[in-house]
Amino acid sequence: MTTKADIINGAYSMMRISGVTVDPSGADLTLALTRLEDMAAEFHERNIITDYNFEEIPETGSKHNLPRKYWYAYKTNLAVRLLSDFGKQITPVLGSQQQAAFSFLVSSTAPKKVTQYPSRMPIGVSNARRWPRFHVPEAQSPLSSGTNIMYINDVKAFSESFVAYLDAGETISSYTIEADSGLTISSDTNATPFITYVIVAAGLSDGGSIARLQVKIVVTTSAGRIENRIINFQLTDSDIKGT
Repeated sequence: MTTKADIINGAYSMMRISGVTVDPSGADLTLALTRLEDMAAEFHERNIITDYNFEEIPETGSKHNLPRKYWYAYKTNLAVRLLSDFGKQITPVLGSQQQAAFSFLVSSTAPKKVTQYPSRMPIGVSNARRWPRFHVPEAQSPLSSGTNIMYINDVKAFSESFVAYLDAGETISSYTIEADSGLTISSDTNATPFITYVIVAAGLSDGGSIARLQVKIVVTTSAGRIENRIINFQLTDSDIKGT
């Protein structure tokens, strides 16, 4: 049985690359458990579904339920998030390991894309009189963990993390956020290292669904660096209709 403590101890071991050489105390393990739960919750919110074992009262001795292929990604990402608590900076080696592990985590949890017919493929004799002769692909948001699916009229809060982008001690000094027509940003806040915002899924004027919309966030850091972030949304009608 592998536990949350195994992920935490693995993260502390990887932090030695960045100069954290102390054996974690009880307080350090508790801190890391909180960071681990927060990280797993953030991943889940971003549709990075790994079957992590969420608990009302987390315990280090509890099973984490992660498939083995995700252990390394959780350890490296947790290690990066713990460094600031020890006043340490991420090293290029740990940074590259974290980025590679996170990329694998995102790609391996993304929904499998359904291949569409080529645009010049005939649609069949039975539909020829009612529909155009050839398939015309509809613009779709990428089928990935980065696409947020909302129902029309939903109001939902989101948090975009810039933890991996910011250097040690660097903060978000300013930002802009804008959304395509069909999405309304009712509020937004700079909570370094996160930009949090609330989306109202207004949809089209006729109430129809929208296959692809985007929110764009541009942050400027305290060091003058600029990061652009595009978040994809897909709006759909709810299966539950009012009476």
